[in-house]
Amino acid sequence: MRAIPGHESTPAPNMNAMKAPQVPMAWPVIAAIGFNLIPIIGVAFWGWSAFALIFLYWLENVVIGARTLLSMGANAVASGMLTGFAAIFFGGFFTMHYGLFCFVHGTFVVTLFGGDVSGDTMGELWATALNLFAQQPQLYLGLFSIVAWQVVQFVRFVASGTAKTTNPMALMIQPYPRIIILHLTIIFGGFLLMALNEPVAGLIVMALVKTAFDVAEAMGKGPRFGAAKDEDAPPPPDPTRGRPAPIRPRRR
Repeated sequence: MRAIPGHESTPAPNMNAMKAPQVPMAWPVIAAIGFNLIPIIGVAFWGWSAFALIFLYWLENVVIGARTLLSMGANAVASGMLTGFAAIFFGGFFTMHYGLFCFVHGTFVVTLFGGDVSGDTMGELWATALNLFAQQPQLYLGLFSIVAWQVVQFVRFVASGTAKTTNPMALMIQPYPRIIILHLTIIFGGFLLMALNEPVAGLIVMALVKTAFDVAEAMGKGPRFGAAKDEDAPPPPDPTRGRPAPIRPRRR
């Protein structure tokens, strides 16, 4: 087709370039579901109690704390010496503050759901964990699934380049929204389950709630404090995209 004299030909818009929004990779979601199947199996077939399940989820807090410290170290290595000093400072503060948070949370869990078990000191919490795992050795598989999922999260953190673009302050506060929201849900659910004499179906629902949180985290939609920052928001659509370019007369 010949072009009209005095006018420039306008190429047709490339429909292949107008792609659908990208979706998260499937493998982290599959991994989250797969690892969370172990607690569901433990409740359904191995006779895990509400206390065993809630205590296992409390242990996840400790594993998340270790992963956060590793993330700070990876951020320091990727970002240089100045960030390294910040990582040491925030890492020390996080260890004290988060450690106290986990201790109080653990004591709360043992007091409410452990019956005659005591958890007033770190030593007693450690002894409770050893006794619980000795009585139900399958809990080691549950702990393995928790550690494996946090390893997956750490690998994604490094491989995606986030270790270079984040900062120690953001990493320090990152675990709290998820832990507070999820474990308040689990604790109130535990009260309800104990009132109903711990039905297996209720324990499975609790494990499914935990699975949903991990799947949301795998999709980058986990809970956090405050609104999303402007740089995290998707760019506004281009109003000129897909429209033909204006026809301009050719200069003679």
